[in-house]
Amino acid sequence: MSNEERQLRPLILDIGSDRFKLGWASDDSPSIVAPSVYADVRDYIFDSKVIDGLEELFYDENSETQLFGEMALKYQNILNIHEFKKENNFLVLSRYFQFYYNKLNIASEYYYKQPIIVISPFFMTELEKSKLQQLFFNELNFPFILFLSESQAILQTLQKTTGVVVNMGESHTYISSIFHGFTNIMARDIFPVAGKDLTNYFINLIITKKGSSINLYLEKWLAKEIKEKTALCVLKPEVEIESIKQGFTNYDQVINFPDGSNLRINLERFMLSEPFFDPKLIRIDYMGLPEAVAKVIQSWDRENWEELIPNIILSGAGSLIPGFKERLKIEIMKYFSERISQKVNIIAANGRENMSWLGASILHSKNELQEGWISNPEYKG
Repeated sequence: MSNEERQLRPLILDIGSDRFKLGWASDDSPSIVAPSVYADVRDYIFDSKVIDGLEELFYDENSETQLFGEMALKYQNILNIHEFKKENNFLVLSRYFQFYYNKLNIASEYYYKQPIIVISPFFMTELEKSKLQQLFFNELNFPFILFLSESQAILQTLQKTTGVVVNMGESHTYISSIFHGFTNIMARDIFPVAGKDLTNYFINLIITKKGSSINLYLEKWLAKEIKEKTALCVLKPEVEIESIKQGFTNYDQVINFPDGSNLRINLERFMLSEPFFDPKLIRIDYMGLPEAVAKVIQSWDRENWEELIPNIILSGAGSLIPGFKERLKIEIMKYFSERISQKVNIIAANGRENMSWLGASILHSKNELQEGWISNPEYKG
């Protein structure tokens, strides 16, 4: 492949609420994976007049007014961190995209000449697609754009045309299903518990810990990091809680903080995943995730169930919690007859945090993305 062919390949973009992923079609992984956050360099958490020298901190940031991704998080104790996806801020998204596009080392003669593949979950609105199309066509002058179904891309990574996708992200957990390549708008659901809810619940568990005399301010980004590194899911939480009361210490973990203080956690490690099974723990009146998955399957004709239940696919970083796969399988089995329930199978593939991006890359490499492209009528190449 010539240098021109390499640099004119389509770019795959996955704008997640937690991670922004950008890279070349046919590659094995995205070139850019960055937090979907930004900060304005004068948007201080507290009054900058109280502490001298804050302005000088950003003297070496090339006079940028905004910081993106990891650079923004570097100053999370000083600046307010914003999530552009949550805010629906397309102006910041444009700047953010250009910041990371510049890191792809594209030769100047090939700038903005690549087709763009945008991973789109089923709940992406037509208005959001229209705004993205305007951004990439009118503002940046890319030649083509394709909105690719996230579920289709995920199934492709496993070479399947039938399956139930449980995509567990930071802001959304959604369930979608495809049967022999066909979708069913009645057989999908947006489950109201996601990664951000677990982080908040984890903070509450720590703060309200019985018998604790800790005086701790647990910042959201720090709590999220602790959660991701220590979370577990157990089959019978009530039994494990009783074991801890009896002195069982296998779940104990000590978190050491930069100021020299520390925090011991145990049952919090597995209790933080329980809202997936009982949303009422965080005051959300909804069925548990296993029942929601079962209802999506049962929205199809009964004769289709036996092909769907062996292909329940976990994706997204939220699905990485150790033990979650095993617990989800056992709980889903309760909603089917004994004969059918034995066929329930949860697929948790390695690299599932990038599953949709990889599926899009595979589809391109197999030359299966020939339809659905939208051309830029004003493109000037």
